[in-house]
Amino acid sequence: MSYQFRLCNFEMDYEGYIKFLLEHHDELNLLYPFAVKLSFISSPLIFGKAMLIFSEDPYQIVGASGFVYGTGPNNYEDRHICQVEVAFLQREYRCKPLFIKGLKVLIAEMKAGNPDVETVQFWASDGQMELEGLFSKFNSLPGSNRFTVNNLVCYQISFRELETYCRRFKNRFNG
Repeated sequence: MSYQFRLCNFEMDYEGYIKFLLEHHDELNLLYPFAVKLSFISSPLIFGKAMLIFSEDPYQIVGASGFVYGTGPNNYEDRHICQVEVAFLQREYRCKPLFIKGLKVLIAEMKAGNPDVETVQFWASDGQMELEGLFSKFNSLPGSNRFTVNNLVCYQISFRELETYCRRFKNRFNG
């Protein structure tokens, strides 16, 4: 199956991104009140970049991701940190090749928007066993850090190490 990754640059993209994530907000593993979820979902449109993932047959949105440069507690001035606010694929499209393709596009966009990014971080609810296998791969990269705050786990990964990890798949998964 073929997929297209498209940055949100136009009003129709913003609308599709928000609509898609709102339709799936219960599946995002964001254990917050709805207003806080909405803040996480929408912040990449203001402080970073958002991306839609389309299947080409049938042509429809199957995933979305977004990140911000900087962190809220530091008023987004710590732009050397790139925080992934949301990353979601519909369950039937979850597979390693699509995940790696999406990750490669995401890190390329992070670097294009700020070549000085040093750290990629994201938060997850503590105890999400179904995601631990994936997260443990990131946590095993040199320079990675994992810590818990109020039942949330923050994963911090060296941007350079994440790029290196993705290069391992250069000749696999079409790119």
